[in-house]
Amino acid sequence: MIFNVGTGYEAIDVAAATEHGICVTYPGGYCTEEVAEHVMALILACVRKVTRLDRAVRDGQWHSYARREIRFQILPPMLLLKGQTLGLIGFGRISRSLAPKAKGFELRIIAFDPYVPSRIFEEFGVEAVNFDYLLENSDFVSLNAAFTLEARHMLGMEQFRRMKPTAYLINCARGEFIDEQALYLALKQGYIAGAALDVLQEGRMASDHPLLQLENIIITPHTAWYSEQSVDKVSRRPYEEIARVINREWPQWLINPEVRENFNRRWGKTL
Repeated sequence: MIFNVGTGYEAIDVAAATEHGICVTYPGGYCTEEVAEHVMALILACVRKVTRLDRAVRDGQWHSYARREIRFQILPPMLLLKGQTLGLIGFGRISRSLAPKAKGFELRIIAFDPYVPSRIFEEFGVEAVNFDYLLENSDFVSLNAAFTLEARHMLGMEQFRRMKPTAYLINCARGEFIDEQALYLALKQGYIAGAALDVLQEGRMASDHPLLQLENIIITPHTAWYSEQSVDKVSRRPYEEIARVINREWPQWLINPEVRENFNRRWGKTL
């Protein structure tokens, strides 16, 4: 068995493992609720300008509502969240956890995921749309998909130009989805209103990173997954999966279920 410690497993040749009868597993679902909550927190921070207003107060502007810095430079545009549209790219576990939370704020929810059957969208009361429609009609675009190499830079300047100038981009999935140079230009030139990122393309951020020069972006240090509960789960998952295989059970979070025949043929036992 190969256990991948992260949720992204593109570094593993799953097809080769399957051919050789090797199970590939990962700690799936250990932080679904945490990431969904983080996405919702970033949406609220964007729409209410929380981080920018916090910085203004720390700069001594508590009593300066009437001054240009807050009244004319930070607050506009600030729109009521109720009734706005949240577009979800990917409709897996995280998006399905996020949907009822967003509905609590009376957001309209649309989603793009060609791999999910229509009955799932209907079950969650979410409208399935194509990619272009989602970009053009969403006030918030949230990336919640599993990363593949084909999806690298799926959001670049062409896509940012399709979005509303009042829209925000939220990414708590993988940094490689976004062309960061194009994002910088889109934010600087006003093609979109702002962005909130928990992940970056390189997995780290130097102090002179261009995105840090911008006021209309929120960046958290890849902490969307974290809670005391998720730390406990991710620590236990490898040993639980190993114990299942030793006890002649299939791993709970098996990535390649098609391995069963080759596994039994190679190892001479049936789980």
